[in-house]
Amino acid sequence: MAFLNKIRIIQVLPCIAMPNRIRFTAELDRDISEIMPYLNTVIEGAIYSHEGHNISLKKEDRMIGIQATQISAGKAIDLKDANDLLNWLKDIINETYEKRDSIKPSYERRKKLTALDVYKLLPATNCKKCGELTCMAFAVKLAAEERSVLVCSELFSGNYNEKRDVLLNTLKLSGYKVPSVFSE
Repeated sequence: MAFLNKIRIIQVLPCIAMPNRIRFTAELDRDISEIMPYLNTVIEGAIYSHEGHNISLKKEDRMIGIQATQISAGKAIDLKDANDLLNWLKDIINETYEKRDSIKPSYERRKKLTALDVYKLLPATNCKKCGELTCMAFAVKLAAEERSVLVCSELFSGNYNEKRDVLLNTLKLSGYKVPSVFSE
């Protein structure tokens, strides 16, 4: 028998960030607080608050907030997309519950990097090769996980190896996606 059987959408509103999309709130059929530290280990890039019993994460461009008995998300294309997202979450919650004996729970809160944290570790040449006008603009998008560190060709040119290594390590320790070739 599954740990979580049903997630029911209880509210749908227009998305504030993208008016052509929706935001929604859904209700879980049981409290998942006990699974959250395990989900924090399993879901890459999750930001967990043990005290608040909540997890925030991004899936593609969708922002998702998970609480003990509710899930809220924005930027869903439509109700089908919202239900697909909820089914994905339900599967992760149930799989995590089933495998919890082999998962080390994490009670740590991932530190969300600021644009300034990232900017300090970039070459600061404003070369525009990444497609942004400035390194600060790139840092904002990298900190928000909207861009990959790999598009900063200057960082990988060989002239900034120390900054590159520190930035990659900082991203990794903060739970950001770091290309596997650099995460060993």
